[in-house]
Amino acid sequence: MKKLDLYLLKHFFTTLMVVTVAIGLTIVVINMVEELRDFIDHDVPIQSVLEYYFYFGGWVLKTFLPMFVMLSVLFTISMLARKQEILAMKASGRSLYRIAAPILIVTLFIAAGHFYYNEYVFPDANKRKLEIKKFTIERRSRTAHTQVRDIKRQIRPGSFYLLSNFNVDRRTGNGFKLYETEANQVQQIITADRIVYIDHLWHAVAGVRRTFENGVSESFVEFDTLIIEEIQDKPDDLGKQLGKPADMSLDELKAYIDLMKRTGGKYTKESVDLKLKYAFPLASFIIVLICIPFASNPRRGGVGVSFAAGALIALVYFVLFRILQSAGYNGKIPEDVAAWSVNGLFLVVGVVVMLKARK
Repeated sequence: MKKLDLYLLKHFFTTLMVVTVAIGLTIVVINMVEELRDFIDHDVPIQSVLEYYFYFGGWVLKTFLPMFVMLSVLFTISMLARKQEILAMKASGRSLYRIAAPILIVTLFIAAGHFYYNEYVFPDANKRKLEIKKFTIERRSRTAHTQVRDIKRQIRPGSFYLLSNFNVDRRTGNGFKLYETEANQVQQIITADRIVYIDHLWHAVAGVRRTFENGVSESFVEFDTLIIEEIQDKPDDLGKQLGKPADMSLDELKAYIDLMKRTGGKYTKESVDLKLKYAFPLASFIIVLICIPFASNPRRGGVGVSFAAGALIALVYFVLFRILQSAGYNGKIPEDVAAWSVNGLFLVVGVVVMLKARK
């Protein structure tokens, strides 16, 4: 790399660190003020508070990194332009493309790192943050999270089962009913007082199996124990407290969507969020692509005008991003359009703006 590239990147990373720490701490302090009453009322240990905000900082990084990158680029390029350093670089034979190249390349790496962090580092840390908030800060009962009531799951089209309640820790449920239907006619009903998960199989205990032929004749058999091989759900699946799709890892969200496909549940929102997991980290690169031409040529008003113009573009980007996300949730537009159209639109705008900028 050229010395000038290193000079630009040094300014960029220094600014990125300052912006991240300054804004990140501001967000943490605001949240701390909101949670202060719970800390005092529930006598939360200082160690738990510090641990909570350690993980909370991870959430700030996940959520606001594209904005931090955008602000850092705006500050870096605007200040260099204000000091005539961008003009000096151009006078030495460097085009705006060449000046912007190291920052754009680094931004792509940041986007890739952001994606990896979001999907493979953040989810586990976020689960720990939620545990601290629920059980240490808010003092909720852990028992409530091991008891699940009124479970309704579809095994496949025409086949589903019900459970009155289920204890996740004991792997035991009560009030089990399984229905098998075909052509809108009941073929089989299995009822049992209890169902227990043993050796990776579900065992119905003290029940009756009723079989129907053509919806007319009926036969039934009482049983002490019957293995229900059709059910593929695990005890943790029945008791899992699912977070928001944005807080799940890529693999967790895919597994949840597969479960909904298999059991007949709705998964449109989750499917849109799955595609957004790939699209959102690219916001850093696309916003920077648009902001560099504005920041490199500060007009009357200097850095403030350039910063305001770039911030406005970023605001429009994120507002459209959320609008199309909601439209995708409601099924008004295709999932791919909801996830990728804003990126595609602003990428085109960024390329056009870059091409038309003074070189």
